[in-house]
Amino acid sequence: MTPNLSPIFAGDLLYLHCNDSQDGSTAIWKFNGNKKNQSNTLKIAAASSKDSGIYNCISNGQTSDDFNLEVFEYVPIASLSITTGQPVMRKNAKVLLELTNDDGLEGWWCRVNRGMKTRRIKLKLNNENPTSFTFETTELKVPETIYWCEKNNTSRSNQVVLRTTDNDVILEMYPFPAIAGEKMTLKCLVWGTKEVTKSVFYKENTNIMSVQGDTYNILTVDEPGVERYKCKATYRYKDQTVDPHVYDSDVQDVPVHVCPVRAVLSDTMGCSCPSCDRQGSYMYYKQNGASWTMLGQNKHPDGDGTYHCRAVMDNMRTLPSNAVRYNHSISGPVIGILFFIVLLGLFIFAVAFYKWNKKRNERVDIYEQVPMRQGDTNYEAINMRQVKEGEYDTLQPGAEGRQKTGGEYEALTKREGKDEVYHTLGENVASGGDGGYEALKTAGIQKDEYETLKTKQPEGGTGAVSGGDGGYEALKTAGIQKDEYETLKTKQPEGGTGAVSGGDGGYEALKTAGIQKDEYETLKTKQAELEKVEEIKEKK
Repeated sequence: MTPNLSPIFAGDLLYLHCNDSQDGSTAIWKFNGNKKNQSNTLKIAAASSKDSGIYNCISNGQTSDDFNLEVFEYVPIASLSITTGQPVMRKNAKVLLELTNDDGLEGWWCRVNRGMKTRRIKLKLNNENPTSFTFETTELKVPETIYWCEKNNTSRSNQVVLRTTDNDVILEMYPFPAIAGEKMTLKCLVWGTKEVTKSVFYKENTNIMSVQGDTYNILTVDEPGVERYKCKATYRYKDQTVDPHVYDSDVQDVPVHVCPVRAVLSDTMGCSCPSCDRQGSYMYYKQNGASWTMLGQNKHPDGDGTYHCRAVMDNMRTLPSNAVRYNHSISGPVIGILFFIVLLGLFIFAVAFYKWNKKRNERVDIYEQVPMRQGDTNYEAINMRQVKEGEYDTLQPGAEGRQKTGGEYEALTKREGKDEVYHTLGENVASGGDGGYEALKTAGIQKDEYETLKTKQPEGGTGAVSGGDGGYEALKTAGIQKDEYETLKTKQPEGGTGAVSGGDGGYEALKTAGIQKDEYETLKTKQAELEKVEEIKEKK
């Protein structure tokens, strides 16, 4: 095999030779046991994984040993490129080549292959371990010259294939070799002038495109393989007054190979390699004009700029990823603002939930707390913690020592506890009538909460006016203590001896704790009735 490459990558140019065909007979080639073609030399213009396998040649009835070929669909760890010149040059021309390797060039050398001969080129490095080195080729005298560089026969660069021509018109291709499914540019160039007015491009001697100028862009290249192209240029030289020249270029083999594995770079600067079949690290590169500068081992983009990345293995790597413009000065604050908004939303939600939960468990005091009177067992205390909005405890009836007169007591409705709750006692003491008092009429207070004052008539009596021994039972109140109502005080007129003697006896208004004057009108009666009430009060 020439050139003798190790390892072999997608796009490499290879020649397999059957050495025993010296008598002029044609060798037969087998690939994985199947006949491939007949020739003494088998050319692989652009290697791909489809070319991996076992090769044999048969010449003069003899079969060669197996030749195992493995092609990796990655790219080499180092890069070799043309800095001055073109892939197709005129004879005896020279070009400048540049070798670069991110890990340095210490221990590297280059090789050049011409036909069956390969020579080694020593690199004269100016310092210990530079990452790039430029050198000039010798004069190009043969139709095809192949350059590449390597280290310890394990790591190597890509190939640079230089061809020569005697014509003034040449066909150039970018990139070389072409990659299937991607863009390819063909140029029809003329030595000594740039004034190309028209170009016609041919594929396998068929006219495929005519353009003004010298450039033809093919948006998508066909399937992998080798195609033969040429071009025809119409041009003038500077200061030329005669008719323009029209000439053809040489026919050039245009190899097209499958795309090597490519890394992927996300908008957030995350590098990945979904198609990689082996582990590796990731390297980032920042664009500086027309070149790219490596950031360093395990360094991540941290500033504004355009970046791409690669996945790097021991002696191979992927193609560069897509380029991404990164604006760190914008993305940083945006991420900070979004983070703050999320935190603020969580805080507002927590506060709202706390208030809602507190309101749901809140106890509403519907009744004011009334302290228990010592010795008064008629009423149970209202338990404020067990009372919720809309609930009312009933007054406990039937206490010990108290006569149940009207059944259970309904609860006081709070909204009805206004000034008009207690109506005045109506006076019904007309002469000769059955003296008495109407029941206390209350708004929302049941009959048996306040019993009526009952007139007690003596036998044969006709009323208070006639001097009967009328009297009144004590006011029986539910939940109103003895000291809440003061005693009725007798108001004696001057010189009077009481009701019996016809004095103008009367009573002062009931004085109550927290009850206004107009809530109860004064009871006016006679002296005998007062004495009876005092007696009943003493008993109470």
